[in-house]
Amino acid sequence: MKSVNPQGLIQGLPTAQMQWAKSLHETVNGGISPGQPQGKDSTGQYNQFSGDNMSGTLIRVGASGSGNGPENNWGSTGTGLPINHKLGRQPIGAHLVSSDKALTIWQTTTPNENTITIAPSDATANATIYVF
Repeated sequence: MKSVNPQGLIQGLPTAQMQWAKSLHETVNGGISPGQPQGKDSTGQYNQFSGDNMSGTLIRVGASGSGNGPENNWGSTGTGLPINHKLGRQPIGAHLVSSDKALTIWQTTTPNENTITIAPSDATANATIYVF
C-alpha cells in the first residue's frame, strides 16, 4: 500500500510538518535503499556498493582463489572470513542476498563494531551479503 501524497494538504500544514510528511511519503514509496552498486567484478557482478539510508551494508565475497575483484574472498569451506563491515557498531547479523550456487553462511564468532566473521558452506561460491 502506498501513502497519499501530502502535496494536497500544503495549505493546511505548517512548513515543518509539510516537510516531514513529504519525507515520510517519499520513504514509504520506495525511498529506502541498502546501497547502490558502484563497481563490477570480471564476471559482471556488482562487487562494490555505496552506503545508503538503511542501517546496513552490502558486501561482495568472491570464491576462494577467484581473484575476480572483490575486497573479500572465502578462504575455505567452513572457515570464517573476518569482514570489515564499516557500520561503526556491532551488527545484528548477516543475510545472503545472492550467490552463483547453493550456499549457506553463518557467523563463526560474535561480531564487533569493526568486523563480522562469516563462514561459507561452499568456498567456491561468489556471494553478496547484507550485514545489518
